[in-house]
Amino acid sequence: KSPSDRADFTLRGYIVAAKEKDGTKVSYIWDVTDPTGKRVHRITGEEVAGKTDSRDPWTAVTSEVMESITSKTATAIATWMQSEAAVAKTNSANEPVRTAALSNSGGAASSTPAAAPAATASISGSGPITAMVPSVTGAPGDGSISLRNALQRELARNGIALTDRPTGNTYKVEGRVKLGESQNGKQPIQIDWHVKDPQGKQLGTVSQKNEIPEGSLDGEWGKVADAAASAAAQGILKLLPARSTTN
Repeated sequence: KSPSDRADFTLRGYIVAAKEKDGTKVSYIWDVTDPTGKRVHRITGEEVAGKTDSRDPWTAVTSEVMESITSKTATAIATWMQSEAAVAKTNSANEPVRTAALSNSGGAASSTPAAAPAATASISGSGPITAMVPSVTGAPGDGSISLRNALQRELARNGIALTDRPTGNTYKVEGRVKLGESQNGKQPIQIDWHVKDPQGKQLGTVSQKNEIPEGSLDGEWGKVADAAASAAAQGILKLLPARSTTN
C-alpha cells in the first residue's frame, strides 16, 4: 500500500474514569469516521474497576481493565469491519475495504471529575434547577465556540435543562483550554470543565488531556469538539444534582 493512500476509516478513542459508590467506572467511546470526517460507526462500553481512596479515579484502573477494553473494542471493530466488507463485496468485488487506521490526533482523553457529590450542593431559592455553559476560554481556532455548543448539545441530550439567563438555581460549567509547548510535531492539550453551584462554589472539575499534531486545531474543531464534549459530559453529569434534569 502506498503511503499516499488514505485509509477507508479512522478510529479515535476517548476514555473516562469516574468514582462510583461501589467502585470506579471506566467508560469508553470509539468513533469510526470516513475520509471526509463523517462518523459512520460508534463503539461504546463500560468496565468496572476497584475502589480507590485517591481523588484520582485513574489510580484504580489496572492494566487488566485496559486490556479488557482493548479486547472488546478490537472484537467490536472486527465484527463491524466484516459487515462493511460484506457490503462492499456485494457492491463492488474490486473495491475491498482497507484496514482502518488509527488517527494521529486520536488517543485516550482522560476525564477525571473531582470527588464532590452533587447531592450535597447548596440550592438557593425555589423553582427548577438549570445549567448553563457561559464560556470556554483559551481554545485555538473556533474551539471556544465549538466546544461550548457541543457541550450544550450533549447536556441537553442527557436531559439537562439549559438556560442562558442564570437564576438562583443555575449551575455553571465553565471550560478552559490549555495548550502546551510543541515537541517533535506533537502538542499537549488540556481541557478543564469547572462545575459551580448557584452561589459560585466549585463542585468539581472534569479534566481532559490529550496529545495532538501541532496546529491541528488552529481552524475548525468539528467532530473533535463533539467527541470531547461527549466524553466530558459523563463526568459533568455526576457533579450536577439529579433534579436538574428535565422530565
